[in-house]
Amino acid sequence: MAALPLLRCAAVALACMAGVTAPAQTQGSAGDPGEPLVINGCPIWPYTRCPGADLRHANLVGKNLAGADLRGADLTRADLRAANLAAANLEGANLTGARLAKATAANTDFKHARFIGADLEGARLMRSDFSGAEFIGSNLEMARFNNAWFVGARFIANDLQEAKFATTNLTNAVFEGNFVLYTLFTEAAMDGCQGCQESWK
Repeated sequence: MAALPLLRCAAVALACMAGVTAPAQTQGSAGDPGEPLVINGCPIWPYTRCPGADLRHANLVGKNLAGADLRGADLTRADLRAANLAAANLEGANLTGARLAKATAANTDFKHARFIGADLEGARLMRSDFSGAEFIGSNLEMARFNNAWFVGARFIANDLQEAKFATTNLTNAVFEGNFVLYTLFTEAAMDGCQGCQESWK
């Protein structure tokens, strides 16, 4: 019996030596209504105020973060599938490797956010502001961006198949090496856009 604590200590030491990082520290759970979910000091609920929060690898599937202040938050590899980010502020947020499939983020501020290797398949992102944002190697298949702003945004090597960019503002945006089969750009503003095609309209 005395060997068990020693084995646990050895396992922890080996994990540290292998470079295994600890998961995000959480309190509460979905099954305990008396204890709201808190991740690294950030309460997960509508209109929460967590600028600069560390939400790396956080499980936020289906969470309601409508109106949340997550400016500059690190959401690297966070799981936001089917989450509600409507009217939230994610200006400058890092969404590298984040999963946002079927998320709702209408009227959301994503200015200067980074979407590198992110999954936004089927996300509803209408009327949001992505000015200065970067999309690199991400999956945007069937995402809906109608009436969104992409002034100065960069799209490099993304899957945009069947994405909807109707009546978007792509002024001074950059498009390079994207897959645009059945992508819709109806009535999009493309003044100064590098790589945009007139035929897209």
